Amino acid sequence: LPHKQRGKRSSTFPSSLDRIYQSITMMIRDHFESCPAMPSELKAKYKDIKATASQGVDGSKQYWVLSAKTLGLVETDSGIFFQG
Repeated sequence: LPHKQRGKRSSTFPSSLDRIYQSITMMIRDHFESCPAMPSELKAKYKDIKATASQGVDGSKQYWVLSAKTLGLVETDSGIFFQG
C-alpha cells in the first residue's frame, strides 16, 4: 500500500535487539486493528487470540532477542543487520 494509505506503525525499525520486543508490541497494539489491508476474518481471529492471551509473560523480551540472534541478526554501531 502507498504510505498514506497505511495504518500507523505499519513498519518498525528498532535501534537494537533489545528494542525488538517493544517495537513489535507497539505495532500489535497500534496497527493490527486499524490495518486497512488485513482481511476482516483475520482481524476477528486476532481479536479472539488477543482476548485470551496473557500480557507481559516473563522472558518475552529475552525470547525476541535470542530468536533474532538465532536468525542471524547482529547489532552494530550502524543498527541491526543480517549476518548470513
